[in-house]
Amino acid sequence: MSPPPTSHGRRADLDWLRIGALGLLILYHVGLAYTPWDWHLNSRHRFAAMEEIILLTSPWRLTLLFLVSGAALRLMSRKYDSKAVLKARFARLVPPLLFGTLILVPPQGWAETTAKDGYTGSVVDWWISEFSLKGWADGIPINHLWFVLYIGAYSLVAVALLTRPGWIAAAEAWLERVLTGWKLLVLPILYLAVVRQLLFPWFGLNNQIQHDWYNHASSLGVFLFGFLVVGRPGVWDQLERLRFVALPLAAVSVACLMALHANAGGNLLFGSVKNGMFAVVQWTTVCAALGFASRHLRAADTPLKRYLNDAIFPVYMAHQTLLVLALFVLAPRGLPAWIEVPLLSAITFSGSLLIYEAVRRFDLIRPLWGLKPRGPKPPPEPTPARLALMTAIRNDAAPVVEPAGARPA
Repeated sequence: MSPPPTSHGRRADLDWLRIGALGLLILYHVGLAYTPWDWHLNSRHRFAAMEEIILLTSPWRLTLLFLVSGAALRLMSRKYDSKAVLKARFARLVPPLLFGTLILVPPQGWAETTAKDGYTGSVVDWWISEFSLKGWADGIPINHLWFVLYIGAYSLVAVALLTRPGWIAAAEAWLERVLTGWKLLVLPILYLAVVRQLLFPWFGLNNQIQHDWYNHASSLGVFLFGFLVVGRPGVWDQLERLRFVALPLAAVSVACLMALHANAGGNLLFGSVKNGMFAVVQWTTVCAALGFASRHLRAADTPLKRYLNDAIFPVYMAHQTLLVLALFVLAPRGLPAWIEVPLLSAITFSGSLLIYEAVRRFDLIRPLWGLKPRGPKPPPEPTPARLALMTAIRNDAAPVVEPAGARPA
């Protein structure tokens, strides 16, 4: 039987998975600078093999993040009603989205346009252009903050479901009853494969919420899956039992996917083989990660976990701006790859953590970075010497009680 959640209804295994997935996301974004594809900015060093290397995480990384986000929202809903959940989601997501769009994203666009198109204006000039009437008409980019927007939209769907607890209970019970044994592996793979085959060729992944239909079918699906199964012990017991099946399947399928991607004939049968293999990698890796984490990290609520879990949102918001600006400075210098790659990675990770260390100390800006305002500090614990002094003072001030029957002289 799986161990219970940690205090306050949190599950440390889900927190660890979120932390790990964010770390991989940052490495993925660093890797995009070295692929043959056009990214915001690219290094002068391009490696053709990076196309296959990033397939190690790209099929499943965001799937895992969306699933864990849905599960976390459901755990929150056990403590608050739907109105309180909606208010908490608004306070957590909207200020960072607005702040990031206005302050963090424009420097990325400025660096990209300066490096690629020879733009000669300052960052301030770029900001004024972006938020002019013409800039608004052309659309305001949010870059990597699309994930925050999507989590907000999917949270609205979940909050709407919270107003129908009977529906949620029926869906949870149905999923626990149906997803047993091999079906927990096969049925989600079939769903993800069909969605990718039917929608990805038409819509791709564009991160524009109004017509990102493949992404919604996949990501909203796993978000709601996490929302519905997080409290079902039977599903988690199945995940733990399947972890040693899912892990080798994930390893074999990702090797096959890399081979299909590298082969010019990999799109046979209208891409169905490749899309099906993508779905196998996507779900078996998620199942393996959930199963092993549930088994070994469910109660691992360590100080390091609490620190990193608190840092996730600010680090996510800061990392891509730091990455693009660092690449803007480093790329023209012509550093060898063995110096540039670790240096770029170190600047991105350490700079993001330094920003977190700065912003977490100021209550006024914490909500802008996705951090809750700090409550009032508890009074300090008295030292032994002060405790002894306080006791002595109380004893001296205590009224003298005369014995019964005593008379004044």
